[in-house]
Amino acid sequence: MKMLVLSSFGFKYGLPQDANYVFDVRFIPNPFYVVELKPLSGMDEPVREYIGAFNETGLFLTSAAVFLDFVIPQYFDSGRETLHIAVGCTGGRHRSVAIVEWLGEHYRKKLAELGAGVTLEIRHRDVGMAQEV
Repeated sequence: MKMLVLSSFGFKYGLPQDANYVFDVRFIPNPFYVVELKPLSGMDEPVREYIGAFNETGLFLTSAAVFLDFVIPQYFDSGRETLHIAVGCTGGRHRSVAIVEWLGEHYRKKLAELGAGVTLEIRHRDVGMAQEV
């Protein structure tokens, strides 16, 4: 069975060793420095609203989707069974998590186009790591 894995991670904890593609979203303003957002994660609506308010977030999501919409079917058509797309930010709690959630929403809708037997797995490797004060 073919599997598309979308994962978030924190660069300060190292790259996921099994990732086929890695995106760096540290260019998006960091909610870590907003007092009321710091304890939340990219799965929380206030963080998603904050990150989504920046033009660069929308441009990144659009550009990444165009690239991935092309690459994903090519990758599976080449005989590969698993494709792991990793998205990283500094700590893996806010920006990368929100981006992976948005990409996950996009690819849940596109799975039918990718062909029968493609499953989607979402991983948030570092979302639960302790935050530095």
